[in-house]
Amino acid sequence: MGKQKIIPILAMAILLVGIISTLYVYAIQINKDTITVNGQEYTYDTLLLLGGEKTIETVDGEVAGVSLENLVKSIGIDCTSCNKYTIKAADGYQKTIEWDVLKTGVLSKESRVYFPDTPKALWVRDVVEIEVN
Repeated sequence: MGKQKIIPILAMAILLVGIISTLYVYAIQINKDTITVNGQEYTYDTLLLLGGEKTIETVDGEVAGVSLENLVKSIGIDCTSCNKYTIKAADGYQKTIEWDVLKTGVLSKESRVYFPDTPKALWVRDVVEIEVN
């Protein structure tokens, strides 16, 4: 008799935790039309003008977007290889990478960064900021 009462309570508790987790993730997401690069906000079109377009080959096929190498050089970073770069997503996910990886990548129109010959874990989507460390 005790198990019949506990199982529905546990099921409701698990559902409640799932609902609260989902609401939390959506609440902390940042929705904006610009991407912050080294403290300055830019639209995708402006980033495209600054970095130029580049096409790379990934495990998912060809991807075109803003050249991250040219972008970082054009915004005035003096020693590109001296820094690390943190790419932050709208949902709080972030990855910090070295210059050798960043210079091979592109930022697509869908606000996703891609890097050839790297694990997909480095491909951050819904990018809102690229921080120079």
